[in-house]
Amino acid sequence: MTLIFCSGIMLISLKGYAQQNPLFTQYMFNGLVINPAYTGSHESMTTTFAARSQWTGLKGAPQTQVASLHSPLKLSRSAAGAVFVHDKVGVISQYMAYGTYAYRIPISKHAKLAVGGQAGVTYYQANLSELNIITQTGQPDPIFSQNESRMLPNLGIGAYIYSKRSYIGISLPTLINNRWNDQDAYTQARQKRHYFLSAGHVFPLGQNLKFKPNVLLKWIEGGTFQYDLNANMLIHEIVWVGVSYRMKDSVDGLLELNINNQLSLGYSYGYPISSLAAVQTGTHEVVLNYRINRNKHVVFSPRYF
Repeated sequence: MTLIFCSGIMLISLKGYAQQNPLFTQYMFNGLVINPAYTGSHESMTTTFAARSQWTGLKGAPQTQVASLHSPLKLSRSAAGAVFVHDKVGVISQYMAYGTYAYRIPISKHAKLAVGGQAGVTYYQANLSELNIITQTGQPDPIFSQNESRMLPNLGIGAYIYSKRSYIGISLPTLINNRWNDQDAYTQARQKRHYFLSAGHVFPLGQNLKFKPNVLLKWIEGGTFQYDLNANMLIHEIVWVGVSYRMKDSVDGLLELNINNQLSLGYSYGYPISSLAAVQTGTHEVVLNYRINRNKHVVFSPRYF
């Protein structure tokens, strides 16, 4: 286990083209984590809390927590929000705080186009000295002898077209390729731009049954392409049951309960199908959404995204 993990950390330090941003299975219920233009799309003030434990059983595996808040601004087409993320992988931690903004333009009777952006900072911390890596000479590796920490400001942009039953979004959450360390060009690590394209639609199959497929395409600049395919069934406007496939990584089961039109609770379990399947027992993720009713005369309709 130690050898596998330390090898992974060294690969990240030497030339990092792997997924740098946190992964989420239930992104379709938590769109602000991938697209700032999602801000205000619930037409109400919405709070979201999420926790993800990836690759359970593997020491140093990713652990992620998210808190967000977003809302339309009164008597305006604008919306504002904030996202806070803590992501830890082995000895590396990231603390992210971003403010988001979206301007929403009606393009038909039932649909809107939102264009948005975000600005914020990531506090990056790598406690490399905790790895205790020894070279062939029997001496500690000097690259891992000192810890790294720095503040990394960044910007993001996105666009989002949505109606009650459909959406399509494109986003680039980080525009700046910040440096993560002060090593030379060969061992230098940088943030990479992540591109996201997402889409989904709800198909009524009867009075009490709806079918919602979703797709998420992801590409890392200079790196890899990945896709998520999802299919969910909504029963009696209360229970979502679904399955998701993440390319070469996992098959996930999803369950979400609409406790009422304001509160929903979701859970997903990811069964591993990658080469790490033998050393882990899967991924768990929990998402809690609450829509705050600031006008007692308004009755919320169910949310599909």
